[in-house]
Amino acid sequence: MVLRCGKTGRLFFNQEEATEHAEAFGAAYANFEEVALDAKVWVCVETGRFADTEAKMNDLKRRDPDSKTWEEQDIRYLMDVQKKKEVIAKKKNRFYDSVNQQKLLALTEVKGHGRNRAAKALHFTKATGGTVEAAETWIAEHAADADIDTIDDEFVLAALGESGDVDMPDADVVMEEPDTRQVGDPNPEEVKEKVNKELVQQLMEMGFSELRAEKALYERDNNLEHAVAWLGDHSEDADIDLPIKPKPKVPEKPKMDKEEAEAKAEAMLKAHRQKKADEEKLNEKEKERMRVESTQKMAESQARLKEEERKRGFEQLRIEKEAHEKHRAQLKEQLRLDYIDRFGCEPPAEEEEQEKKMKDKPLREQLLFHLGKLKKNHKDTNPAGLKTCIQTLKIYGTNLKDNPQEPKFKTLKLDNKAFSTRVGPFPEALEILTVIGFENKGDGNLVQKNQVPDGFLLGELLKFSELMLGQI
Repeated sequence: MVLRCGKTGRLFFNQEEATEHAEAFGAAYANFEEVALDAKVWVCVETGRFADTEAKMNDLKRRDPDSKTWEEQDIRYLMDVQKKKEVIAKKKNRFYDSVNQQKLLALTEVKGHGRNRAAKALHFTKATGGTVEAAETWIAEHAADADIDTIDDEFVLAALGESGDVDMPDADVVMEEPDTRQVGDPNPEEVKEKVNKELVQQLMEMGFSELRAEKALYERDNNLEHAVAWLGDHSEDADIDLPIKPKPKVPEKPKMDKEEAEAKAEAMLKAHRQKKADEEKLNEKEKERMRVESTQKMAESQARLKEEERKRGFEQLRIEKEAHEKHRAQLKEQLRLDYIDRFGCEPPAEEEEQEKKMKDKPLREQLLFHLGKLKKNHKDTNPAGLKTCIQTLKIYGTNLKDNPQEPKFKTLKLDNKAFSTRVGPFPEALEILTVIGFENKGDGNLVQKNQVPDGFLLGELLKFSELMLGQI
């Protein structure tokens, strides 16, 4: 089963991973949907990353120059890849288990070495005792090795042997005896002792042989009904009339006295508890590292997307302004030529003519006209004052837009020190305030005449003010 997080779009290949994700990030991330096994995905050949939509694939291509070649696959393919990763992870865990865990913990937690190099050091010094001192000597001698912190699949197989098995303490050797069973031989005594004699007799009365009755009752834990069913299912088996194969013989161990047995049991229990505690400590540390890393990556991704969105917004404003200026220049030139054609001379000064005509234009055009005039007249002569003036106008506009019913933001005192020093010296700024709805009442105040300020006009003021501040 493959699940997709409804919040992040991340895929999980088992319920445990999805549960850990939800627990790490909260209830908002616990909304999952099951993904069909034949659902399409796109996998990058170079990096192994995948995307479940073409839009995400194109986004990864744009952000990662190494993601050049993509193949169309399905969820089954990702599951196979995940299984291979799990196999590799299990091999690595077998390698970690093959070294002394207490010494590994001493090298990582006390000495501060990385887990991979510590495990490799213990592995390569095992033949000489595998002490912590020997491992640290090995680490010092190989510190410059490029792969000292790398434990890949190839290394793990070489370390564990061709079979991939970990060198473990010698286990009891089980002696396999040749199969000499023949038809007619009785079942082993250990079988006869475990079957109910009365039930054997009942099955024999039904027509089954003693050997078959004992086998059926042994296999089905002396349940008569289940034993009859077993006999029906296995009546055609080739070995149905052969006795049950005896259990293999295990070499007898030397007997220990009571004190030795208790001491060994206590030592084994202590070692088991220590190993479990060490594993839990390492697991908790790894989970915390992954959680922090995941949170950092998510925060970085969100910050990067926000910055890209901001840049796109500025670029769009720049493009709009350039298009507006180009169109405006074209209209201006056409008007000039028309005037010359009609009157035979150059038209009057543009600003004077525009001032007259601007009163009849839409408020947005008036706003842009006076903002442009403000910038043109003061950018070179007083850039610092111009910047302060625009920032102040932006504050006025923001206050009105965010609090349209607040009376204190609808009145501006002309003798206020901030107003008289930041806005008063710029007549174009007074024109801008007039356009957005302020009028002079003759009592030393500018008062907003509209009961509800024009939100669109204020939005335009804020947008173009921000653009102008970036150009000063």
